[in-house]
Order: sequence, then structure tokens, then C-alpha cells
Amino acid sequence: MTSRPGMATARRALLPTILVLVGMGGGSALAAGKPAPPAPVPAPANPAALDAYAEAAATTILAEQNCPGTHLRAGRLTTLRLAAKVGSAQEGALEAKLRSRAAELRQRLSADGQATWCDAAFDAFGPQGTIARDVLTR
Repeated sequence: MTSRPGMATARRALLPTILVLVGMGGGSALAAGKPAPPAPVPAPANPAALDAYAEAAATTILAEQNCPGTHLRAGRLTTLRLAAKVGSAQEGALEAKLRSRAAELRQRLSADGQATWCDAAFDAFGPQGTIARDVLTR
């Protein structure tokens, strides 16, 4: 069985919490009547990485919705999210960035026209993508 990218990292991040909960963390905090220590908090995503992921996600999702024959490879988008180290603490900021970016991209789609916008999105995220490769397929 092969592991998906990032799964090992996620398991390592959860391991201390799981060990404490089952009483194998070097002394059970639960058995001693003490509250369990908080789970380790991952380092926050770099703002530039969060912006780049928001750009990629918004562009590729809109391309799949608006460009005939264009498909989003969700696994590749997930890989970009993992590379950006987007954690639950950044979800609110990411959601706001996605909304803002999607609104900007819709305006550009309307201004540039579907064919031009779709070609630009595919050039950026297609097999030979200038920003990320193989996120979009035709």
C-alpha cells in the first residue's frame, strides 16, 4: 500500500496527541487527572505561499468550470496545498483570499474573453505550466 503525499507528515504531527490519549506518552496526563497538553501547532504558512496557492486554486477551479474540455487534477492541487503548508489555522485567511482572487479572475475572464483567458490559464497550469505543471488537462 502506498501512502499519499503528506500523509506521513500528518501522521507524525498527530502521533504525540494519539500517544497521550492512549496513555503511551511517557505518563498519561489523563490518568493523572490533568488536561492533555495541546496538540503541536504546525508552523503557519508563508503568506507568499498562501497567496500562490490561492491563485492556483482559484484559477484552476474557474478554468474547469469555464473552459470547455479543461479538467482539474485535484491530486495535483492538493500537492500544491501541502507544499504551501496550509493548515487549519489559515483556513479563514485562505477562504478570504480565494473569494477575492476568484472575483478578480471572473472580471478578467469577462474582459479578456473566454478563449484568451482559458488559454492563459492552461499555459500557467497545464502540462507545460509556467506556474505549476499538470494541474489542468484537456
